[in-house]
Amino acid sequence: MADTSTVDGLDRQLLHALQLDGRAQFRRIAPVIGVSEHTIARRYRRLRAAGLRVVGEPDPERLGYTRWLLRLRCAPDAATTIADALALRPNTGYVSIASGGTELHCAINTTSAEEDEDVLLRALPRTPRIVGFDAHCFLHTFCGNPPHWYTKLGALTPEQHEVLQPPGTDEPPPAVAPSPLTALGTVQQTVALDDADHGLLSALAKDARATLPELSTATGLSASSVHRRLDRLRETGAIRICVDFPPAQLGYRKRAVLWLRVAPGALQSVGETLAAHPQTDLVAATSGPTNLVATVICHNVTELYLYLNHHIGALSEVQAVETTPIIREVKRLTPRVPTRQAPTGHLSKARGR
Repeated sequence: MADTSTVDGLDRQLLHALQLDGRAQFRRIAPVIGVSEHTIARRYRRLRAAGLRVVGEPDPERLGYTRWLLRLRCAPDAATTIADALALRPNTGYVSIASGGTELHCAINTTSAEEDEDVLLRALPRTPRIVGFDAHCFLHTFCGNPPHWYTKLGALTPEQHEVLQPPGTDEPPPAVAPSPLTALGTVQQTVALDDADHGLLSALAKDARATLPELSTATGLSASSVHRRLDRLRETGAIRICVDFPPAQLGYRKRAVLWLRVAPGALQSVGETLAAHPQTDLVAATSGPTNLVATVICHNVTELYLYLNHHIGALSEVQAVETTPIIREVKRLTPRVPTRQAPTGHLSKARGR
């Protein structure tokens, strides 16, 4: 892992800019930050070598899929093996080992009620060394879809943030209150994908900054067709361009998942409040024994304690909270679009599309 001193303010500004628009050209970013295009390109290459990824992810809600957060309990000597196998599955987007090494967290997308049954009623019970699990269905995401934790660090000024933000987006600049959320009762129209769209999504999952000629070669489509399809996928929200860089390299070395039980009538207000906190990477209302989940990123355990005590503790509507520190993140981002009929079998058995 690189020394955090090698990641300076300019690097953080570039991460912020890419989080706003992962496909923004360097010649657009450079004058806003006040450096040359060559400098931005050089910094980008250095961040790539240090672990930066810019990838395209399908949006489950816009595609009509169901997103689950599985909380798996397993035998201590099986955690790493199961986590590594889960990470190889094309429809898992996040896998981590938590607590004392006996708990796994896994985010998975399913396309139908039949696939829900396959995962929850057949695959999980058949997986050796898993001794129990809770399945939390995402009901509404307050932040984290797409993720924008890097923009919360405030590396860019509000003016720079506004200039670099793509047209049609409504993410607030740092220190500005978030725009009112879409009413929870509003149902967005789902986006239908064809085989060519699936191929383009798979190419973008490897590198969302690939050029049109590179995407054309990867998909077999013409450059003009790639351009039209990419514009459609982004405009409809079917794909989100996500940035991933190890928070530890920015000095944030402690991650944790908070499982909160909130008074039902306060889910909206508490969710919005947590989403505005700079520590939160994901905040979502879910089904299950708890009804709100949040992932937080802190510098160390002291900051995590202070966050729990001063921020979570100040919310009277929070009835209970359980904190599970993350020991190791096995997979972040890049779930491919799930197949329409998932095969049965062990959940931890890796399969291609």
